[in-house]
Amino acid sequence: MEIDNSVKITSIHVVAAIVAGYITSLVSLGMIPGLGENEILATLIGLVILYAMGQLCDRLFGKQEGFKKWLWDGIVPFAFAWFVVWTILLNYGSVLY
Repeated sequence: MEIDNSVKITSIHVVAAIVAGYITSLVSLGMIPGLGENEILATLIGLVILYAMGQLCDRLFGKQEGFKKWLWDGIVPFAFAWFVVWTILLNYGSVLY
């Protein structure tokens, strides 16, 4: 049962990271009117999405036992996927948008 919840939590974080990467690339490239090119705000948005996903998973699946479990099931997959998507969209953003 524990492995099943770990897979679900990781999957939720990866999907949220892809969405966060898209949103933060829009902010970083200045595609949202009024915000300009703002990497600091983009980073803050990504961290807020990570925190929100952590809270959502806690409510859906119960509290994780220990920080290490939460780190490897949520934070690391989110960070990796988010940075990869954000970097790809930043480098090829002018072509894609």
